[in-house]
Amino acid sequence: MEELEAYADIGLSYCSYEVENFTDITFGDIDDCPDLPISPSDGVLYRCFPSSIIGEASKLINTEWFKKALADIKSSWREICYLCAISIGLAIVMMVVLRFFAGVVIWFMVVFFIMGSIGGSGYLWYQWFLRKRDLDEIPVEEQLDSDKQNVKTMLIYASVTSGVTVILLLLLFVMRKRIALVVALFKESGKAIGAIPLLLLQPFWTFLALAILTCYWIGVFLYLTTSGEPVAQEDGRVEYQQEKIIEYMWWYHLFGLFWGSQFMIACQQFVIASAISIWFFTRDKSTLGWPILRSVGRVLRYHLGSIAFGSLLIALVMFARFVLGYIQSKLKGSQNELLKYILKCLQCCLWCFEKVLKFINRNAYIEIAIHGYSFCKAAKEAFAVLISNALRVAAINSVGDFLLFLGKVAVAASVVVIGLEFLQDDPDVNYYAVPIALAAIFALLISHIFLSVYEMAIDTLFLCFCEDCKANDGIVKPYYMSKDLMKFVENAAKARAALEKRERVVLT
Repeated sequence: MEELEAYADIGLSYCSYEVENFTDITFGDIDDCPDLPISPSDGVLYRCFPSSIIGEASKLINTEWFKKALADIKSSWREICYLCAISIGLAIVMMVVLRFFAGVVIWFMVVFFIMGSIGGSGYLWYQWFLRKRDLDEIPVEEQLDSDKQNVKTMLIYASVTSGVTVILLLLLFVMRKRIALVVALFKESGKAIGAIPLLLLQPFWTFLALAILTCYWIGVFLYLTTSGEPVAQEDGRVEYQQEKIIEYMWWYHLFGLFWGSQFMIACQQFVIASAISIWFFTRDKSTLGWPILRSVGRVLRYHLGSIAFGSLLIALVMFARFVLGYIQSKLKGSQNELLKYILKCLQCCLWCFEKVLKFINRNAYIEIAIHGYSFCKAAKEAFAVLISNALRVAAINSVGDFLLFLGKVAVAASVVVIGLEFLQDDPDVNYYAVPIALAAIFALLISHIFLSVYEMAIDTLFLCFCEDCKANDGIVKPYYMSKDLMKFVENAAKARAALEKRERVVLT
């Protein structure tokens, strides 16, 4: 009671605002004051929250470091905005660099990898030689078992490393032409995006659509959570009890989130693939027109069902993974280790299956964009093309993806360096790592958005190249591909000669 009066004297009241005299009050959830004793609370951002709800989070939020970090963000918001703008410019510069210097970077990576593998193997053999020499200088009866084991272990390391190096060198020798194809595809992707620069905006429209879907989902989720039938209690209170169907509606609503989000991502992939394929199969690039609008028209008029079906398959797997995760959370206190192990194995298998399904779907959308197939036929054709070009696919997914990853890291690292120059001497900033980290995260996100378009363009051009090779011979039926890509077909010399002959005829 004394605590309630003390709080009321300083303008803070746990009780109803009408309470002035504390000599005659009632306690309880629907009376003047809450039940005593009052549970402890913590201040979070100048608001009181029950300690049982906040838990350990309040300790972090109320630390001096967290408060100073918030102050740093407030005082350096202009610099953060500048760094975000710089990251957008750097991401565009990185795409230009990949177009013109991808070959230099890729072949430098290959040479560096070869030299590193050979150097690592040589270093291990040299270490084995030194240990073996030192061991031989010791009399046999004085040699320790640990020294002998170290020499033997070093010999095993050197032998295994040398074997792996030889295998990798053979693979690089076999795949040298495929790596050169990756370089050509990077250059062609740069040309395609340069001809259709508005493709870079597609991820932003997708992000906006996903944000709207998420807001809608949260709103419906709140309605579902707070819905129920009023039931009067014996003490006069009224409680709202949920009907059983509401629980099923929650699961249905969650599945809708998975399906809707995957559908929007699939639409983005199809629009990019369709625009790039239109560019590839247009001989006179000056008559390209509006490929993005044509691609959107294709989606709305012909292929909504295929995209919905493909996204449905992924949503089903994601939903199954969520259900398994829900079951795992319920079994945390269980002693049945076998069941936990089985669930973890199922979770791993579903994760792998989801990755494979997304890869097949991605290429199926490209086939749909090229030929207008239904989803199942497109997935079958895409799988057949990928299997028949397995080494080329391996080169693209290894060398190409690693190069794109390096591009993302380079953009973020550049933003960090520039941010250090901006903020390291700012007296108003306590921890300049906090605003720099925010800018670096934004830079990673922006570079991922831009380079994801580049990645989709590379995959689309690769399948267009394969389909062009399958449908045409370059002589009677001329190829659609450029001269740079024509170097990688079997009859490259004849096809180039036929192309040059047609060009001379056109000029005359």
